[in-house]
Amino acid sequence: MKSIFRKLLVTAAVTASCITPLASSAQGHYPNKPIRIILGVAAGGLIDVSARLVAAQLSPRLGQPVIIDNRPGAATTIAANAVLKADPDGYTFFYGGAMSASPIFVKNGAVDFVTQMKPVSQTLSAPFYLLLSTKVPATTIQELVAFSKKNPGKLNQADISPASTMVMYAIAERIGLDFTPIPYKGSAPALTALISGEVEMVLDTVPNYVQHIKTGKVRAIMNTGRARMSQLPDVPSGIETKSIEFSTGSMFGLWAPPGTPDAIVKRVSDEISALSKDPAFIAKFRETTQVDPIGSTPAGLLKVVAADKALYERVAKRIGYQPQ
Repeated sequence: MKSIFRKLLVTAAVTASCITPLASSAQGHYPNKPIRIILGVAAGGLIDVSARLVAAQLSPRLGQPVIIDNRPGAATTIAANAVLKADPDGYTFFYGGAMSASPIFVKNGAVDFVTQMKPVSQTLSAPFYLLLSTKVPATTIQELVAFSKKNPGKLNQADISPASTMVMYAIAERIGLDFTPIPYKGSAPALTALISGEVEMVLDTVPNYVQHIKTGKVRAIMNTGRARMSQLPDVPSGIETKSIEFSTGSMFGLWAPPGTPDAIVKRVSDEISALSKDPAFIAKFRETTQVDPIGSTPAGLLKVVAADKALYERVAKRIGYQPQ
């Protein structure tokens, strides 16, 4: 009996010694197939454009194709839930603004990124801009309010995300603006609607709109940051115009399914961090998005999103915003 037991122990030890190198080898060879990044918005717009810039440079760094998969709709919850339920093997990620799918804004299918997803890295932060159709005879917040009072029910806003629309509600409550949100699946269709006059307003990040602002096809009258931005120095901040008492905007990042190994998360996070310091990438990213890239740690991303969540919870409570 003792002889048999010793043989079993030897066999188990040999088996374990074989398994451990194989496991290390498998982890060491990550990635060994294409990586998919799922977006909750349509092609075009800051989320899509910045994701493609990051993916194009991550691919050679990781040695595998990094594929962008657009799945717009339901306030990004379709994409968020697809990643939440994906295998935690490092081959599926979510990219975008975590707050869009938050329970603060969404009634059905919400995903709380602070507690349910695994952070990888923040990639950028940009304020929203309040943009008007040229059909609206207003160049300032005060003129917009005056127009709204003279024309109740005439201002429609392109609703591209729960976060931006809730901020629009906060602005409207503070300055006395009457508007109706109309859902659009991302910045590109919202831009088309704004230029055509199908809607009168949009609160969005600015890259898709800069050339149209400069050529006079649309009009920017404020941003939601703390100060004026270098790309549009003539546009005041909301704090400056007293239209809003807090600063906010779009924060994008990369997230993994819960349970994704820490080593894989660190590998991808480290590559994004290195990428954000590359002068050629910084120049390309800045030219395309109008902001500098960010390459944070996973903890850094989680900290920012937790702070955003606390801010939006306070604003939602104050203005009585209900999940849609």
